[in-house]
Amino acid sequence: MEAGSVLLPLAAIDARSLVWLVAQIHLLFAAFVLGAPIFIVVCEWLGHRRRDQRYERLAREAMKVVAIAYSFTALSGAAFAFVLMGPYHEVATHLLDRMGPVFAIYGGLFFVETALMYVYWYSWEPLADRKRLHLSIGVALNVTGTATMVMMNAVGSYMLTPPENAATASVWALVNNDTFSGLNLHRFIANITFGGFMIALFAAFMFLTAKSREDRAFYDWMGFIGNFIGVATLILLPLAGYIYAKEIFLYDANIATFQMADKLSSFFVMQGLLVSLLFLGVNYYMWMSIRRIDGAERFSRYMRPIFGVIVAGGIVWIIPQNFYPDLTTQTPGVALEDIVLPERAGFLGLMMAKALAVTAIIILTFVTYMVYRRAMALGAVRWGEIAPQAQYALVFVPAVVVYLMGLMGAIRELSRQDWHVYRVLRDTTPQWYTTPLGHTSIMVGIITMIFFTFMAFIFWIGFKLGKPEQEA
Repeated sequence: MEAGSVLLPLAAIDARSLVWLVAQIHLLFAAFVLGAPIFIVVCEWLGHRRRDQRYERLAREAMKVVAIAYSFTALSGAAFAFVLMGPYHEVATHLLDRMGPVFAIYGGLFFVETALMYVYWYSWEPLADRKRLHLSIGVALNVTGTATMVMMNAVGSYMLTPPENAATASVWALVNNDTFSGLNLHRFIANITFGGFMIALFAAFMFLTAKSREDRAFYDWMGFIGNFIGVATLILLPLAGYIYAKEIFLYDANIATFQMADKLSSFFVMQGLLVSLLFLGVNYYMWMSIRRIDGAERFSRYMRPIFGVIVAGGIVWIIPQNFYPDLTTQTPGVALEDIVLPERAGFLGLMMAKALAVTAIIILTFVTYMVYRRAMALGAVRWGEIAPQAQYALVFVPAVVVYLMGLMGAIRELSRQDWHVYRVLRDTTPQWYTTPLGHTSIMVGIITMIFFTFMAFIFWIGFKLGKPEQEA
């Protein structure tokens, strides 16, 4: 079958695309309802400690979004289980047979997490005078949610890096496989990053639709806090990604070669572009924010050099070492020198150059934040007077984050090649092949639009529906 000839049919979607779509929507909602509560409990604690009602309001409004989104998480999870039992019943049966205790623990944790989430949300007012108890419930919610994530990470990591003699290995050996710790670290940080940026997205939505100056001031501040959490943890993600990638390489270098130099190499070029756009977006927001600080004009001279370095680093990141679609394709009539980098520029395609470029981008983003903090220390912040373009940046950045999460999830799943469980259970369905970047990009784009549509509906139904009548 020619993989390149397989296009995404909109009218009659194939089985893998259906499972892909439902699973990714579920994972996005799961990442949000796991990452945002960590951010929310910290904000509630800060509000209690500092006696700052802004943190209390932020935590409560964000938790209302989580409470609504939790229903979508459960519904999409049930839909995923339903569609998986159809054409992919073989892999579902295998996983349930080999990792039954893991799924049992996951089910129990899910019910406990659900109970804690609703108790935490609905006890906000009744426990207003017993903040320590309410915060303890929030901490328990986050511990349970993290444990729930760990259970599913065990299944996902097993599918890519199963231990030797997987057929006779113990359940603990299947769980504690070579990439279990790396995937947990990466997803934990990524969920907090995602939660922060999604709170910033909510703040931008509310700012752009706010009617009063007080609301605009609050949601301007809320967007700043959400973006700060997102950026602070985003800076840690490349390190977690390198740790995870090293574990994959040590497990089987063939997987790493398939990712970085073979059919998935173009996916990583796309990843470099998306990450560069992500850092450009967060830096743009921070520089637009600096403009609403009194006396911050003196710092504007640093903006262009910082953006110049970030753009240059992004260009280095997306330069491929060669333009082969994979390691085996031969293009008739095309000379080797026409599809590889010139010898003098060859280092730009190496990982060392890209690691230096990423480091430079991260350092300059940190410098931007330090300039921001310095400006805030010297002058008063005019909350609510930020330009609307900054709020559009807070919409753009989460959109890139969602698309990037979908792309990186596809890379991890496609790394198994023609296996459901790598070298244990082969994929014999008609969609066993590695999808090309074009097909994957369309799928991830559709998933991103569907997820944003759901989130817009959640924001509207939670904070806009019926509001005029309540105010009247």
